[in-house]
Amino acid sequence: MSTFLSYNKNDRDTAREVAMFCAADNVTVWFDEWEISAGDSIVWKVDAGLTGCSHFLILWSASATKSTWVRRELESALERALAEGSPRVIPIRLDKTPLPGLLAGISSIQYSGGKEDDRGKIVRAVTGHGPSTSYIRAVVKKYHEVVSKTGPDSTLGLAACPKCGSERIESWTDWEVEPEEGDFGELNYSGTEVPSVRCTECCWQSPGEDLALVFEPPTGTATS
Repeated sequence: MSTFLSYNKNDRDTAREVAMFCAADNVTVWFDEWEISAGDSIVWKVDAGLTGCSHFLILWSASATKSTWVRRELESALERALAEGSPRVIPIRLDKTPLPGLLAGISSIQYSGGKEDDRGKIVRAVTGHGPSTSYIRAVVKKYHEVVSKTGPDSTLGLAACPKCGSERIESWTDWEVEPEEGDFGELNYSGTEVPSVRCTECCWQSPGEDLALVFEPPTGTATS
C-alpha cells in the first residue's frame, strides 16, 4: 500500500501533518520533502511516485486551485484510475473551496485542523480500518522503528538525532570523571570512557545534554 500526497506549497504544514498521520500507521507515503533530494529530477520523481501509488491524497484548498503541479498530478492520477482502476483518489478539503468537476462525485474528507478525528478519517480511507492505536503511541513506536533501532553500532543504534531529526550524527567519546579521596586526604581523579553520540547540526549529545563539554582525563593530582 503506497500513498501519493499532492498539495500546494502554501499548504505544506498541513501536508506534513497528513504525511505523519499515515506514516505513523505504517502507510508508505510519497511526500516530496521525504522523496526529492538536491540534484534529483523532480519530474521523474513525481512520475515514479504517481505510477507506484495505490492511493492518491489531494489536499484541496483555494491555494490548490491555482497550482499547476496539483492539477497535473490530479489529471495523471485520474487517467491512471480510469485505465487501471488504481489509484483510489481521496480529496481532503482544507477550506470551503468547491471541488473541481472531476472530483465532484467522489466522497471527500473535511480537514479540521489536524485533530485525532482527522487522522482517523484519513487512515480509515486509506487502509479500510481505523488507526491501530493513539497518535502519541503510534509516533513513539515509529520513532523507535525509524530513529533508535536502525542505526549502526558506531552511533549506538541511532539513525538520526532524537532532538532535531538530522542524520548528521557522529560517535564520540565522553568521559565520566569521579574524585576519590586518597590515604592522606588528597583528591585523585579517575576518568572512564563513555561511548556517546552527538548531532553536528543542533549540538544535542548523548547520554545527556547536561554534558556540555568533552572532558579530558586529568593527568595530575589535586590536593585539598
